[in-house]
Amino acid sequence: MKEPARIMMYAQDSYGLGHLRRTTNLANDLVMRRQDLSILLVVDSPVAPFFELRGRIDFVKLPTLVKVAAGVFKPGQLLANYDVVHTMRSTIIREVTRWFQPHVLLVDHMPGGANRELMPVLEMLRRDRLRTTMVLGLRDIIDDPEVTCPLWQREGVYETLEQYYDWVLIYGSPHVFPTAEKYRVPSPVSEKVLYCGYVCSLAPVKSPERVRAKLGLGGEPLVMVMAGGGADAYRLMKTHLDAVDLLRGQMSFATLMVTGPFMPEAQRAALRKQAKSLGVRFHRSVGDTLSHLNAADLVVSMAGYNTVSEILRFNKRAVIVPRAGPSAEQTMRAELVAQQGLARMLHPRELSAARLADALSAELSACCTAVRNGGPPLGGLSKACRVILSLVEDGSVRPGRLEARHALSTAPQSSVGADNLPLRANVSPTALDVPSNRTPHR
Repeated sequence: MKEPARIMMYAQDSYGLGHLRRTTNLANDLVMRRQDLSILLVVDSPVAPFFELRGRIDFVKLPTLVKVAAGVFKPGQLLANYDVVHTMRSTIIREVTRWFQPHVLLVDHMPGGANRELMPVLEMLRRDRLRTTMVLGLRDIIDDPEVTCPLWQREGVYETLEQYYDWVLIYGSPHVFPTAEKYRVPSPVSEKVLYCGYVCSLAPVKSPERVRAKLGLGGEPLVMVMAGGGADAYRLMKTHLDAVDLLRGQMSFATLMVTGPFMPEAQRAALRKQAKSLGVRFHRSVGDTLSHLNAADLVVSMAGYNTVSEILRFNKRAVIVPRAGPSAEQTMRAELVAQQGLARMLHPRELSAARLADALSAELSACCTAVRNGGPPLGGLSKACRVILSLVEDGSVRPGRLEARHALSTAPQSSVGADNLPLRANVSPTALDVPSNRTPHR
């Protein structure tokens, strides 16, 4: 009888839900694909697990850290010295790994963990020769390369990738953003890199008619306003409500506002009061975000990886206002999709009720026009899971051997949900060619 398979996933969310959501999407898909698989999530989000977990998935909650600058963290909840919290976290992770003995360790985003807290674990796995395949999963855009590359150099990330990791899965496409090249991944490491396409839940959704009926809507367009965890979403949502007020009497539409769990309660209360006066539907969270997003005619949001991927999945018109900081990640992503005509971007320094009202008016007036006929590859969830399960079967398999096994092609795919395996890191990046039925946003 085969030994039950074990996968451990580490995800650090210092300012939102993005890493937790992507990790949860991967875990839920993996256990659907293999019945004898157990997955242990090691996470630090203060609201973990937040998203629904399927059977055979459990989690360990670490004391929360909050990122305040590149490579700089502070305790998120505990009134304790940072060094104490850091040591606690590192010890918990090491002992959990020692006892769980995963066949695959999937680390999200930070090769050494927050302030290198994973290094004792990586060293233990190599020293004790535990048969664990170590995989790093990276979203396509991390931060401005001029910030990330010096930080990786200082923290020994390049050496960590070369010495400890067997694989690097990039949740993106080199034809959209050549991650390995931009972040100067050296050639010994680039041979371990596979591009998966964008990781986006492809779970079935309720029909728009069913969602609209539940919301009590008639035939008016629906604008959904969302911002992930919502810790810094107050300004965007307050501006949207002011824009709704400006547009009263000029055009008719409904708004569904979802603040997220991390918005401070005083800010949520102020928004709730204003929303009520404007007839705006207002929620902390909704049980089926994807179905509500699919039912919307227009989305107003920040530029988080998961949110933008979901907007692209449903081919939604969108007005995107990226987070101002602490990293440049969201601004880079918003600029990228705006350049390709996939969404309208408002820079946070330009955000005002009048500008947002103009954007809403223009997008709602064009709702009957398709956004695009193509886009980046969104089948990354399936692709990443196939690779991970192959590693559970044979942890020693190298990228070239896996490609040969599946007779892979490295030609880029643009169809949503295409089940081809990832592109190799050495594919030459080209400009993303996205045909559109409308003039790109300006």
